[in-house]
Amino acid sequence: MIKVAEAEAAIKKIVAATIEAGYVVAIAIVDENTDLVAAHRMDGCRPRWMKVSLRKAHTSCVMDRTTENFGEEIIRRQLQISYYGDPLFTALPGGIPIIGKDGSTIGGIGVTGLTKMTDAALAATGLSCFADAKT
Repeated sequence: MIKVAEAEAAIKKIVAATIEAGYVVAIAIVDENTDLVAAHRMDGCRPRWMKVSLRKAHTSCVMDRTTENFGEEIIRRQLQISYYGDPLFTALPGGIPIIGKDGSTIGGIGVTGLTKMTDAALAATGLSCFADAKT
């Protein structure tokens, strides 16, 4: 279970890392049902970034993998993203699942605003804030 306090702590950790690197991002954290638990849009973000970060969190949670891995699967299988039937899915890197100690997906983190590798790395910095997550 994703607790609000954990999600807020993860956002603070991601924001601190982002500020230290001199960037701005939007962050969304969802629970196992892909319901939004917490979100943050830093000053200077583009308006669309918040929606994209939510889509990244949603996709990684539903698909039980990073959005980067999901994008690679789409290419490998020569599919269109619409094949999966979820209009919120995105293959943009920066979404990572939060995997519970039992191996099940308990949520997702989406970060948007930088390069694909930077978004994913920033999202990963928040994982340690979730007590029920694998470390």
